[in-house]
Amino acid sequence: MPGIPTNKQPLSAYQIVDDNRRLFERMRATPQDPVHHREGDVYTHTEMVLHALLDLEEFGKLSDFDQQVLVHVAILHDVAKPDTLTVDDQGRIANPKHAGVGANVARKILDTNNHSFRFIAAVYYTILFHGYPFWILEKANPRRSVIQTSLLTNNHLLYVFAKADLRGRVCDDAEEMRYKLDLFREWCLENGCYDRPKVFKSAYDRFHYFNVDDSYPDTELYHQYAFEIYMLSGLPASGKDHYVHAHVDSATPVISLDDIREELDIDPTGNQGRVVQLAKERSKEFCRKKQSFVWNATNISRNMRSTLIATWLPYHPKIHIVFVFKNINQTLRDNAGREREDKISNQKIMALFEKVQFPSILECHTLEVVA
Repeated sequence: MPGIPTNKQPLSAYQIVDDNRRLFERMRATPQDPVHHREGDVYTHTEMVLHALLDLEEFGKLSDFDQQVLVHVAILHDVAKPDTLTVDDQGRIANPKHAGVGANVARKILDTNNHSFRFIAAVYYTILFHGYPFWILEKANPRRSVIQTSLLTNNHLLYVFAKADLRGRVCDDAEEMRYKLDLFREWCLENGCYDRPKVFKSAYDRFHYFNVDDSYPDTELYHQYAFEIYMLSGLPASGKDHYVHAHVDSATPVISLDDIREELDIDPTGNQGRVVQLAKERSKEFCRKKQSFVWNATNISRNMRSTLIATWLPYHPKIHIVFVFKNINQTLRDNAGREREDKISNQKIMALFEKVQFPSILECHTLEVVA
């Protein structure tokens, strides 16, 4: 894994900053709320957070991998503040949803730099949830929130980074924020998910908790699997068809949106409504017969996956998601070499790349990442 220095340097000395110079110049020009960030602009705050992180005793005890994750998180955690800046009538500054937007920016930067999926996902989810430790007990369901973050990232890393984030700003509520951090840590420990993922009795129980009823995470339920559905997910040219041919029994039916487009003579750039509708109808036929099948499509959006799974759920399937990951540069090269007449353009793949939302273990009974 490519590493960046973990000794204290000016933010401008880091290659990732130089490679994304325009982005960081905008951060330097972006003000922050004068009450909570008297240190000044976003760039100044970012540099202070990075240096505070490197000074933390807890940081020195982390593995090399986790250190690299948190250094990248420190550098990239507020990259979306310029694009999410709002100022109210009283001059108060806020940046709604900057964590989610910033996580996606970080994902694209790291993917373009050919980092591993494991590393990209670790940075992505830590940025996505980096504000949670301060506000976890104000969430609608705090227990569910810390269990969720334990499965997607690591609550100990969130805690360590939040300490650095707090030390990287000048404010009057630092003591209150430190108290909230301590509450976050204690709440995670109480729920058995501070430095490890929450353990469920089974994959069925975990899926039930996040998709059906989140009242009792420690309850063991009777498993009701009638058949199995394999949902492929990944960009065009990432290797989904190859996975199906190599790993799926030839007797298992495959619903392929590419095949249905060819059957209906619909161009990949045309209206996909008829294609999706026919695919859904065929999937329901298999569900009614309790017959296992493969759903082969890009499925890069969380909403698309959840809508499909909700359609199938009443039939009691076991849901497997197979995410086929390939760095975007290699994907574009492979797509250019494809011989299919109906292949999608690289421009279209880049448009899809902008919108990728990684499948997670919260959405399914099993998740396989092929990278």
